[in-house]
Amino acid sequence: MSIRLKYFLFIISFLSINSVVAQGDIEVRVGGFASGDFASVEDILKYPSMTVINRNAVKGNTKLISYECVFSNMDKKRNPSGTAVCKNTSYALSEETITLLKKYLPGEDFVIKDIQVEVVNVKTGAIEVITMEPVAVKIAAKSGGSAGPVKIDYAGKLMTGKDRNQPVANQKVVLQDQDDQEIQTAITDNYGDFKFTELSSDKSYKINVLVTDDTKIKDGQLYAARPDGTVIRSFNKTKKGFVYELLPAELATLAREKEEDTSLKIKNFGASKDATLTVIENVYYDPNSSDIKPESIEKLDKIINEMSQNKSLKLSINSHTDANGEDAYNITLSEKRAQKVMEYFILQGIEKGRLKAKGFGETQIKNRCKNGVDCSEIEHQLNRRTEFNFTK
Repeated sequence: MSIRLKYFLFIISFLSINSVVAQGDIEVRVGGFASGDFASVEDILKYPSMTVINRNAVKGNTKLISYECVFSNMDKKRNPSGTAVCKNTSYALSEETITLLKKYLPGEDFVIKDIQVEVVNVKTGAIEVITMEPVAVKIAAKSGGSAGPVKIDYAGKLMTGKDRNQPVANQKVVLQDQDDQEIQTAITDNYGDFKFTELSSDKSYKINVLVTDDTKIKDGQLYAARPDGTVIRSFNKTKKGFVYELLPAELATLAREKEEDTSLKIKNFGASKDATLTVIENVYYDPNSSDIKPESIEKLDKIINEMSQNKSLKLSINSHTDANGEDAYNITLSEKRAQKVMEYFILQGIEKGRLKAKGFGETQIKNRCKNGVDCSEIEHQLNRRTEFNFTK
């Protein structure tokens, strides 16, 4: 999702008319799980469907025993008529939904919302559209459900200054619960980094920075960033310092290793009207080497597979380095690395005429880590990247 995902919205649209039944008479489950249940992704995918249950059929209410449910955009191959009696009736989740679900992490909510069910009273012919409450299945760490919320480590960075690029070192940071009770404390290192451990994924927290030395915070602004230097947002200023509201959704997002679904992005681009697409991957090399490491081959093979499927795609391979080393050397090194990637593509059957390769060295640094700036290894790693720019 995403998902790097924020919550994924699976929308099921229906038509309406007037009133015969209350929402409580019908229940919707995902993969057999109701809203609020804990289930691993593996558990949900054992039965990848949305199920509609008519409670009145169980109660024996003869007036409301049977309904016709019209799902206008469900899987027509598995449900060619588009209709069914609303009693334990399941509709297959789309392939796109399943792909996104596989990316969810423990502690996140898999949400299906905007569910509208059209019901028909078989005896009277009266029709009503019921808008259901969202179904939010909580992703558990282990198969078997009921595993409860997982524990997540939070790694952050304090930044300040006009350009939001000056780390705040040797600063006390306090983690509080919503009742302002202190839970943990940390001191930032020379790069402004700090860490809190084993936070409950279903709770909200406050990160408090109590400032006693006004010279540390430039222009009265403090920013929360990821360890790689990417700024998330600003802290709110208080009488004693600064506070940041840390919500469950953000805990899961920050815990996620950013990894694009390369195949899906390229496939969607090929079918779209968009003219360009940029995919960023970490293609790993040993220091001062242009040889591609084995762990990067799988990523490259995904791109090659999509290019083999869509012959209209053309690709520019752009390699970048961090700012360590001489500028001219880094240009040469990045050019060699881009060429190596292109050579691999050609060996795998991609026509040379569809490919370009260029090295940019350290000319396009993405964070504060330019020449002469002392940065952490994680910050430097953000700049050691390969960008794949697709055109048609």
